[in-house]
Amino acid sequence: MLKALDEHHLRPAAISGTSGGALVGALYASGKTPEQLLDFFKQTPLFKFSMLSLGKMGLINSNKYPALFEKNLSCTTFEELSIPLYVAATDLLSGKITYFSKGDLIAPMVASSALPPYFSPIKIGEGVYCDGGLLNNFPIEPLRGKCDVLIGSFINPLESVEEKDLSNPIKFFQRIYNVIMDGSYEKKFKKCDFVFLQELSNIGVLDTKQIDAAFEYGYQQALTMMTTLKNCIAN
Repeated sequence: MLKALDEHHLRPAAISGTSGGALVGALYASGKTPEQLLDFFKQTPLFKFSMLSLGKMGLINSNKYPALFEKNLSCTTFEELSIPLYVAATDLLSGKITYFSKGDLIAPMVASSALPPYFSPIKIGEGVYCDGGLLNNFPIEPLRGKCDVLIGSFINPLESVEEKDLSNPIKFFQRIYNVIMDGSYEKKFKKCDFVFLQELSNIGVLDTKQIDAAFEYGYQQALTMMTTLKNCIAN
C-alpha cells in the first residue's frame, strides 16, 4: 500500500498503528522507503532459536528485539521521526490501552508487536505492555481531528473458515485473536474517509516465506483503489 501511495505522491501527515502496523509505521516514519521496508523484513532475522524464552511470559523473548531495531533504525525517539507517529500498546497491569508518541521509540514499538502467547511483554516505566491489538487493533483515535482525510489500512477482515484451517496451535490462536477483535472494526471503518481492506488470511502471522507475495498483493490492491482515494481526498 505504501508503495502505491508514494508513487502517487500521497504522504501521510501522521500515522497511528498497533502490532505490525506500529512496526511498519515506525520504519516508514523514520524515512525508509517501501522497498527498504521490504528488504528489512526479508533480511532481518526476526525469529531465531536464540530468541526462544524459558520461564518468560511468551514463547519468544521480546527483550531480544530492542538491540536489533536500534541497529536498523536511524531514529530511536519519536521526536526524530519525519512523520508524527502514535503507537498503541496494551498495559497488562492496568488493563488499558496506551498511545505512545514521545520519548523512546524502540520499546513501545516492540511492545505493540508483542502478541501473546508468542511474544513476552515489555516493561516500560511502571507498566508491562504487550500487543496493542488486544484492546485496539485499529487505533484511529489519536488521529481524530488531526487529519483532513482519515485513511485506514486493515488486513484480514473476518471470514468463515473450515476446520482444517485450525490445524495447528498457531493458526488456532490466530483465529481466536481475530474473532475476539472483529467486533469493533465495522464501526471504526465508518469513521474513516477511506479504508484499504486487504485479505491476507492465507499468510500466517509468523510466516516469513511469503513476504514478497504479501508486499506485491498489497501494492496491486492499492493501485486499483487510487482513483477512488484521490477523489475522496479532492472532495
